[in-house]
Amino acid sequence: MKKKDRKGLWNRMSLFLLSSILILGVIEDGGTLVQAAEQKSNKILSEQEAIKFAKKWMDVPARFEYDYGAYAEPYEVLRTPYGAWVLHWTHPNHSRILYKIHPVSGQLLNYDYLDEKSETTVPITTKRKQIALEGALQFLTKVMTSEERTQLVEPQEGMYRSDNSEPYHFIFDRVKKGVPFKGNYIAVTVRGDGKVLGFKRIWSEGEMPDESKIISEKKARELLEQNTKPTMHYKRVYSGKDESKYMLVYDYLPTDPQFVDAISGEMIDGNGRVAKPSPIKSLKEMPPVPAPTEGKGFSGVFTYEQAKESAIHFLQTTYPDQLGNIYMLDGQSDEIDSYDGKPRWEDYFVKFGWLKNGILVGDRDSNFSLYVTPRTGESGFVGKDKDAPPVIDDTNKQIVDMASAKKTEQAMKNKLELYYFQPEQDVSEDEEPKPRLVYRLSGAYGIVDAHTGKWISYQ
Repeated sequence: MKKKDRKGLWNRMSLFLLSSILILGVIEDGGTLVQAAEQKSNKILSEQEAIKFAKKWMDVPARFEYDYGAYAEPYEVLRTPYGAWVLHWTHPNHSRILYKIHPVSGQLLNYDYLDEKSETTVPITTKRKQIALEGALQFLTKVMTSEERTQLVEPQEGMYRSDNSEPYHFIFDRVKKGVPFKGNYIAVTVRGDGKVLGFKRIWSEGEMPDESKIISEKKARELLEQNTKPTMHYKRVYSGKDESKYMLVYDYLPTDPQFVDAISGEMIDGNGRVAKPSPIKSLKEMPPVPAPTEGKGFSGVFTYEQAKESAIHFLQTTYPDQLGNIYMLDGQSDEIDSYDGKPRWEDYFVKFGWLKNGILVGDRDSNFSLYVTPRTGESGFVGKDKDAPPVIDDTNKQIVDMASAKKTEQAMKNKLELYYFQPEQDVSEDEEPKPRLVYRLSGAYGIVDAHTGKWISYQ
């Protein structure tokens, strides 16, 4: 596949815009400050250190008083594998300023100027959008390194609703050597007079793959055509009348092999991990689990593994007639016991899903959770009542095999894409995983009806 000839924004920006930026003045290259703050020990910045960085990136206007700051864990405030210092300032007129600062480097991750009441003084007849774009570009020269800026392409203008005077929302997608980096971008919201009202940085920091070892397009296509594996499951499919119903379809779940690593040739799942088979076992197929052993009062220790056993025991003894239609969900690592043998006070939560005649119901909304009290092992449903199984009206015994379904799908998805992809970080990992370079078959957006083998288009 030939890479698109897409040069970085800063390599193609007009002389007029560049000269405008130079006239307005570039204070410093943002990368210098960040690089000086990098700490190899990964020591988390203090709140006061984070405040200093915030003021370096964006001045706090007069009459804004510091309200409070809090450290947020990874994925709590941004779709990123690193945490952030979240810092708040408030104004007597109820305007607010919010900063999110990288907890190690001090890099600006997010900035929001909220509930501003003042109107812009720029006449409506001036070139407001051009001025706004110049303001965005000038700001990026301050908060990004020159190398990072060469990875940006011309911005798309996104939708932005505000009570202010016509702000503009620019989204700069990231490319690396002409290859798109999906999910990585810079967003800047700017008023018509060039004042920055918002900024968001979603930017993977891991070591990039070695492009010199990339497999050929022919090899990639062969691997994808042979080794992609959609799952047959019941999925809620929407009609054109604002209605939906469960249908038996072939579609990709997050853990299904659906990409191929462009370096190693390994099949990759939707989370960016090497795809591994994970057969679903109903609770009926599992051996009986004994009743949980209670901890010793408030000082007792009850691990998450014990909590899962307690939840399974509860279902096996309370609903023995439904065990064939219930399975325990994978990927519950967000509940890993982090107390190192010390007493835990909060309940554990164990998640389950439904099957119909041994076939997965792939609707997350139908899943349910049990709470487990760590001091006693007591289990129960989250909420007042047990979630009922989804109602699925399907008596059709005819099912097409996966090979036929893939043939239908690949006729609709015959394009080969190459792009960078950031794997999701597991809670057991201390560092952000390295980005992957992947191939993927793409084209029409839809699924395959598992009864008829026909394509169901979403477009």
